[in-house]
Amino acid sequence: MATDATSLALRQLENDMQSFHLINYGGRVDGFLVTAKNSGTHWLRFMASHAIAHHLGLPPPAHSSGPGSDDYIGHPKHARAKHARVHPGAPRIGSSHNIPSRLIALAARGGLVSLPPTVVLVRDLRQALLSYYVKWREAYGLGSLSDYLRRPAPGTRRIDDVWWFIRFFNAWSGLQAALPGRVLVIRHEDLAADLASQIARIWAHWGVTLNDADLAAAVAVSGRDAVAANLDPGHAETIIPDSAVREALALSPEDEAFLDALLARHLSAGARGL
Repeated sequence: MATDATSLALRQLENDMQSFHLINYGGRVDGFLVTAKNSGTHWLRFMASHAIAHHLGLPPPAHSSGPGSDDYIGHPKHARAKHARVHPGAPRIGSSHNIPSRLIALAARGGLVSLPPTVVLVRDLRQALLSYYVKWREAYGLGSLSDYLRRPAPGTRRIDDVWWFIRFFNAWSGLQAALPGRVLVIRHEDLAADLASQIARIWAHWGVTLNDADLAAAVAVSGRDAVAANLDPGHAETIIPDSAVREALALSPEDEAFLDALLARHLSAGARGL
C-alpha cells in the first residue's frame, strides 16, 4: 500500500503536469485573486467589488454569490472578450481556487514567465478545515470530524480535505518565493482585524489607489448579514456555514496532535509561514 507521502507526491506530480490556469488566463485579466477553500472568498470578493465600483462610479454587483457576483471579480474565462465583461472599463480580476503547477515557479525563477499581480487569500489551516467540515459534512457524508481529518492521501477530487490544503499552501509558498513582487499573500485573520487597510493593500497590488470613501463602501458590506442578505437565490450552494454550529465545533487534543504531526511532515517550511 502506498504511503501518504507517496500518494501525495503522485497527486502533486499530476497537478504539475496539468495546472497551468495562471498562464492560460494571464493575458485576459488585470490581476488574479486566488483563495484557499473556506477562507472568505465570497466575503472578500463582495467587499473588493463594492470598493472598485464606488471608485469608478459604477453599480456594485447584484449578489454576493452566483453569476451576479462576477461583474468585477470572477472566473477569468469570462474575460475572453470585451463584450463578455459587464464593465469593460473596470479592471478585471480573475478569481479561482487554483493550485498552480510547480513548473510555473521553476520557470519564474529562470525569468521565463511572469504573472499579472496576484493576491492569495489564506486562513489558518485548522479553521478552514473546520469551516469546510461544517459546510459539507451532510452533503458529502464526511462522518465524524476525526474521520474527516484522517482521510488518507491524496484525497478525492470531490472532497477538499487536509491534503488539498497542504498542496495549496505548498504550491503557493513556492510561487510567492519565485515571484515575491507579483504574489501578495493576505491572511483572513489580518483582513478581519483591519478591513479598510487590507482592502486598500489588495487594490494597490492590482494597481488601483482607493480613497476613504471607496474603502467605506467595502466596509459597509463586510458583515456576515450583508453577505447573507445578498446571496443569489438561484445559486444553491451554501456559502455561509451555520455560525452556531461552527462556533460549537472544536478540535480535540488528539485531533490537534494528529494535525500538528501531519503538517510537520508534509507542509514545506515556506508554507508554514503563509
